[in-house]
Amino acid sequence: MKLSRADRGIWAVAIAAGAAMVLCFALRSTTMTPLNRLPYEPPAVVEAVEGDRVDINTAGLEELMTLKGIGEVKAQAIIDDREANGPFVYPEDLTRVKGIGEGTLANILDQITTGG
Repeated sequence: MKLSRADRGIWAVAIAAGAAMVLCFALRSTTMTPLNRLPYEPPAVVEAVEGDRVDINTAGLEELMTLKGIGEVKAQAIIDDREANGPFVYPEDLTRVKGIGEGTLANILDQITTGG
């Protein structure tokens, strides 16, 4: 099969471009440094942090009283509310308990969990 002059020129350009790409990738791979990995925190560390929090769905009176601003009356109100209305889905649900507002919640939000 005989190619026209125009076809030979197109093929020559395509081959030259391919050779240039191969050369570029070959040179690039020899000068690249390895990627720096991002710090990784294993799940066990995350679980340990969660373990330090008070689970408002299972905590007893004394454990709830360790929270800042939660005395015996509010701790008992939390227990009574979860028995009457079921478990708290989100920590923010604690505001449904009489006597616990946004301010109290803000003070203890980093100390509590709902266990799930």
